[in-house]
Amino acid sequence: GVDNLFLANSNTKWNYKNATAWVKTEGQWTIHSNLALTYKARGEQSVGLKLDDLHFDYHVSPKFGLRAGVVDYKTSWCRTYDIDSPWVRENDPFCTVVDVSGPSGGAPGAQLYTNMQVGAYRLQGIAGVYSPLWFGYNKTEFSNLTYSNSRVEKNNKQGFSINALNLDTATEFRFGYLATQQEQAVHGGWNAPDFRVDQVYDITFAGVSFYAMPKLNVRMQTLHHVMSNKNVVEPGSSYPHTVRGNALSRRSYVMEFNYQQDAQNVFAFAASKFLMHNALTETNYPYSGYTVYPDFSDYTQRSFSLAWRHDWPEGLFTSVQLTRSSLVDTSSYYGYDSAMHANGLGMRLGYQF
Repeated sequence: GVDNLFLANSNTKWNYKNATAWVKTEGQWTIHSNLALTYKARGEQSVGLKLDDLHFDYHVSPKFGLRAGVVDYKTSWCRTYDIDSPWVRENDPFCTVVDVSGPSGGAPGAQLYTNMQVGAYRLQGIAGVYSPLWFGYNKTEFSNLTYSNSRVEKNNKQGFSINALNLDTATEFRFGYLATQQEQAVHGGWNAPDFRVDQVYDITFAGVSFYAMPKLNVRMQTLHHVMSNKNVVEPGSSYPHTVRGNALSRRSYVMEFNYQQDAQNVFAFAASKFLMHNALTETNYPYSGYTVYPDFSDYTQRSFSLAWRHDWPEGLFTSVQLTRSSLVDTSSYYGYDSAMHANGLGMRLGYQF
């Protein structure tokens, strides 16, 4: 059950340890007045070693440019590289859990972007095409439903995002959309045919950040991931052409309050909700027709977190976070209905240089 609670000791890339080293690094090299190379990389339990960004940025003009390399889809609002984040572990599963965050992160691709000021707002728009398969960057990302003995053969993405920042009030709006088309070849095993998974999904993201008081920042964000697929067998099989299909919906909501007491202390509270619903259609083979399970599985996870970050002299900082997570997990197909909760307490010691 711990795998579903989205705490620090679940869904890890490396074997979990109570005390573990982590590193995040980013940089930019100005090659020419109009050309720069940017990178972001990290190593931590939740994702392992990961290159999140490595791209060339060419400024065609002050208002227009293009990027090529490993780039961010801009369809999430994660604090991964925020140097002032109070969190030991973020509250949105789309930012912290590999199986969830993969479809909303980044990959090799090319982007066109615009940057301009309209009234009191700084506007940025980005449009791009991507594929995690390019250059072998990620050969396994396939939403969060995948099979063993499989190979991803297609993973094409297209998306855009809009960001608006009010230069007077620091109020910020974000919106993003990503469409994906995928194919996976699966070896069915000794008692099942080989088949191909044809899959599409869309991600829609929206967020807003504003100051309710001079020291109190409020941030709200939501991400909706809608996926559908079908398992298709090759011609000549005794099985019907389509043997199975899923319709999956995942949605997260996060509200965060950050209170900057002074230059050294930040206190934060966050509440999040993650919903997942999966409907299944399955062949009745060797009989005719299909059976639909509209409530194949339902999953609701909620969490509440409190954090305190203190910045010490000489670049040192500490963060302490308490999280309570609960879930309700049901499946009419397997006939279970479970509920559980857990608490997590974490501390981070960091050094910025």
